[in-house]
Amino acid sequence: MKRTLQFIELIPCFMVLGTVFAVDRELAHGVVTGKYFWFYMAVGVMGVVSVLKALFTAKDAIASSQRSVFSFQFLVFRNNRLSVLGRNPLRFSFFDLMILLFGLVTLTVSYFVNGSEVVTKHILLILIIILYYYFRTAFQTQKAARYWLPVFLMITGLVEAVWGLRQLYGYTASQHSLFRLTGSFFNPGPYSCYLAVVLPCALYYLLRDWGCTKVRFRLRYRMVYLRCLIALLTFVCILLVLPAGMSRASWLGAIGGCGTIIFFPAKTQRGAMASFQFSVFSFQQKFQPKILRALRRSFALFAVSGIIVIACVGMYYLKKDSADGRALIWKNAFRTILHHPMGVGIGNFSGSYGESQAAYFVSGKGTEHEAYVAGVPEYAFNEYLQIGVEHGVVPFMIFVGIVGYSLYIGFRRKRIAAAGSLVALLIVAGMSYPFGVLPFLIVLVFLLAMLGEKGTQMTRIRGIYADKKYLTGVSIVCLVITGACLYNRYPTYGAYKKWKTLTMLYNAGLYKDVVKDYEKLYPLLSDKREFLFEYAQSLSKTEQYEESNRVLEKAVKLSCDPMLYNIMGKNFQALKQYAEAEQRLLKSTQIVPNRVYPYYLLTHLYIETGDTVKAKESARLVLTKEPKVHSTAIEEMRREVKKIGVSD
Repeated sequence: MKRTLQFIELIPCFMVLGTVFAVDRELAHGVVTGKYFWFYMAVGVMGVVSVLKALFTAKDAIASSQRSVFSFQFLVFRNNRLSVLGRNPLRFSFFDLMILLFGLVTLTVSYFVNGSEVVTKHILLILIIILYYYFRTAFQTQKAARYWLPVFLMITGLVEAVWGLRQLYGYTASQHSLFRLTGSFFNPGPYSCYLAVVLPCALYYLLRDWGCTKVRFRLRYRMVYLRCLIALLTFVCILLVLPAGMSRASWLGAIGGCGTIIFFPAKTQRGAMASFQFSVFSFQQKFQPKILRALRRSFALFAVSGIIVIACVGMYYLKKDSADGRALIWKNAFRTILHHPMGVGIGNFSGSYGESQAAYFVSGKGTEHEAYVAGVPEYAFNEYLQIGVEHGVVPFMIFVGIVGYSLYIGFRRKRIAAAGSLVALLIVAGMSYPFGVLPFLIVLVFLLAMLGEKGTQMTRIRGIYADKKYLTGVSIVCLVITGACLYNRYPTYGAYKKWKTLTMLYNAGLYKDVVKDYEKLYPLLSDKREFLFEYAQSLSKTEQYEESNRVLEKAVKLSCDPMLYNIMGKNFQALKQYAEAEQRLLKSTQIVPNRVYPYYLLTHLYIETGDTVKAKESARLVLTKEPKVHSTAIEEMRREVKKIGVSD
């Protein structure tokens, strides 16, 4: 009965890990926002469970042989060591303090940059830190969590892999009209990267439990059989679907994570259920002389390095323009860090990046090829650079310390499953944007909690006694903070539902019918660039040009999309403020020089102001500039410019 209750107590953890499956079709951008609101609910349930267990099971803390999942028990200092009364000690480490410090510094910096404005990413950061401590307590105080939570993580990868296979064969629709394979994500990139992060964990438990196939079946080992079966199915299904995602970051992440599992031996079981101890050099260590072993290791290292170099070159030429575009993003992101060492604020990467890219091309340092591959990234495609840009140098250094120390703990204490998956995640983070997708943040704190279990003492303080009232108060404080976050987010649920309806009317061109409703939603959705664009465009179409520009000034802080500046230019032109209009349209050409549309708008602006020389120059660019993506709209603009005759 106790085991059943302990398993039930893990349900909130399963709910959080199951956030990856959440999709809500009733909400605008429901593939993304549906995960947000499911996560809010799941963390709220975890908080309630934490308080209930602290209140109703504290009396049985000393007698209980099993610690409950989220119970904060009696803490005493025994021999100068902070521990929990009972069988399983609950120790807080310096590692835990680093994670808390990262959140506090980041929120403080962002507060001074963004003022008192509370946005979605602020709420997510607070809840993610609280989630880390919930996972941390679960892993350290109950054995069931150490078995079932990694198993459930593999199940999420298995379900996603099967989901993707069904999409490939046409049995299930994808989440994006332009892609056939997305799983429960909005495009193949994050989907493939998620599978790559789960793959090393599945490989580890497959190798660890493979010994169960070499001995006679015994019912008492049924849980090992179950885990081995789940690991096998997960590993095979992910290998089947992963190449179809065409994500270079996921391939490298999977190779790096699985390589970590292979090169570090798995932790063995005892007795007849001894697991398969796998090591590349095990045969060499037993049977061959030291010199020959060294030569073979050197040759193996050289061969592996050569294969990696060839693979990287091949992946570069597979999508050469995409790779060059990311190199440009990284270069300008680094320039942004140099100009803003304290950070630009959470969620402001794209807007600040646009300023940096425009300054780069205005300076004349940009090449023609860079101008051709330039884009409007929402992310840095390198989470380390993005953390440096948004959070600042100090939080970046704390983050590097967190992941570095967690890997050190993992390898030292043989927690290879979590270490392998974390290596895969960190490789993916160097080439993509996993921390911009909620399920990856959940997996990140999950892995950190696995690695941080049973950490060393944070400090030693004599004569302090923390009783159950104090610890119950801590759990209540966490619940209060969670409740405040959920209270802040609750009105946005209705706002997202309303926004989806308004988007359909907006796409139908009914701007007068939606502009008033957009105004009501603005306080709740002012951190969503897509909403700001629709609202500003609706205001512009209803000739409320000044109000439209006010909304666009907010939008350009969140996005570097040149269309925002194009609309601002058209608004100023309608207001007869031609100098301001020219400035905004030129800014659009500076951010992304390969776009034709802003030059088309400039041509009409110069014709209206009677500047024939500039009109001819902009018209020439409309006719001769090579766009990154050809379309019928470009051909129509060119035909219209030819009819005007200014290009002669």
